[in-house]
Amino acid sequence: MRLWRPSDDLRKKNVLIMGLGTKDGGVGAALFAHARGAIVSVTDLLDESVLGDSLAELAGIDIRFVLGGHNIEDFIKADLVIRNPGIKRSNRFLAAASDSGAAVDSPTGLFCEIADRPWIGITGTKGKSFTTHLVSHILRASGVKTVAAGNNCISPLRFVDDDSIYPVLELSSWQLSEMNLHRKSPHIGCWLNFFADHMNWYSSMEEYRYDKESIARHQSPDDIIILPVDDPALSEIPGSSERYYFSSNHVPPDGTKGSFLEDGWLTWRDPGVVRLVRADTLPDHMTVPVHLDLINPAVCCAVAAGADPLNIARGLATFPGIPHRYQFAGRYGKIRIINDSAATTPDSVIKAILNLDSGKLVLIAGGGGHKNLDYVSLASHIKARVHRVILFRDDPASIRLRSALSGMNENRLSLARDMKEAVNIGISCLDPDEEGTLLLSPGCSGAPLFVDLFVRGDQFISCIRAFASSGGS
Repeated sequence: MRLWRPSDDLRKKNVLIMGLGTKDGGVGAALFAHARGAIVSVTDLLDESVLGDSLAELAGIDIRFVLGGHNIEDFIKADLVIRNPGIKRSNRFLAAASDSGAAVDSPTGLFCEIADRPWIGITGTKGKSFTTHLVSHILRASGVKTVAAGNNCISPLRFVDDDSIYPVLELSSWQLSEMNLHRKSPHIGCWLNFFADHMNWYSSMEEYRYDKESIARHQSPDDIIILPVDDPALSEIPGSSERYYFSSNHVPPDGTKGSFLEDGWLTWRDPGVVRLVRADTLPDHMTVPVHLDLINPAVCCAVAAGADPLNIARGLATFPGIPHRYQFAGRYGKIRIINDSAATTPDSVIKAILNLDSGKLVLIAGGGGHKNLDYVSLASHIKARVHRVILFRDDPASIRLRSALSGMNENRLSLARDMKEAVNIGISCLDPDEEGTLLLSPGCSGAPLFVDLFVRGDQFISCIRAFASSGGS
């Protein structure tokens, strides 16, 4: 399929946005095309009842909408189709567009073709969003004008022409695949971790890894790649760019450039040691292991972008966290409420469970698609550490996890019709006068039971508040 190039003038051309979505990707693409004088149409399988917020963003702009389905004629007439990266290029509508001469691209592909300036790209199986927002927060504390953008964030096309902004992009494997087609990698790349995910999309872990490796594949010796020193499979990836390393578990040999946790201090080594801040002085939500492991790579990104140590320490101390990523959502009595709706793999749920070591733990899991992942190890951790697990009745992930939990005492497993019932069961299993935790950590995507992981997390918070305001009745 032909890709878009900056030399392709969009004035008076038919540009079709395939997948408006509930986040900013489709909206940003539509605004981008409209600003360049294109005749813009938007098509999505979802309808107005789901896309209301996105449609409101585009209200009053001359854009044609086709919702609740696609019309093949729109693809045949298009000069450019900007597709949601979650739509495979083998899609028959995209094939029809390509056969008719259209360029087929994505917001990330367009961005990396146009953005002729340094920018940061962050990838990993988990932790991308938290790290992306943390890096952006640290840079702002250093006086840098920056925006957290990309996957599940603001569309990078909103500011692609504003050279005063230093972009920090969260990059999924699908977005990296699109960048690879353009033979582009970020000036500063960061690869956090790698484990099984999206096995309903990829045929193998090798294929998944190939897309992830695009974070560094096209870097030059003037670029920087940031890698976990604890993972030889990642720390030794091929490439000619400069390397920074990170770890919160051990300190590598002298001469290794990067950020580490040493004797309770977050440090920067280059090659001398600069102590940035004591970890135990950071806010509580920053020091849980699932987040503490992400601070060092964020420090590496900030240093690579020019931040000074004093402002890095200030940024770490003032970062409020982000929703749905192991988010402390308050208490009901002594019961901690944690919203980890972004835990969409079994490995992520295991990490969340291992973070909690005091009081009874009640887990709400499932509620989406299982992505063809293995739940056996998660089931073992649930049996060993969880007081009660609550699954949903009919979604694919709950069915698969229920099968993996076979043999577990039935008194420790409950099924819920919806989030309200799950929350009611969960809090009722705990005593508000005793330490305990209600954890939403699903281990799956949001659909089909919920629109997406964000709606799932928002419903969890709303149901908690409703339960509390009703006095638990």
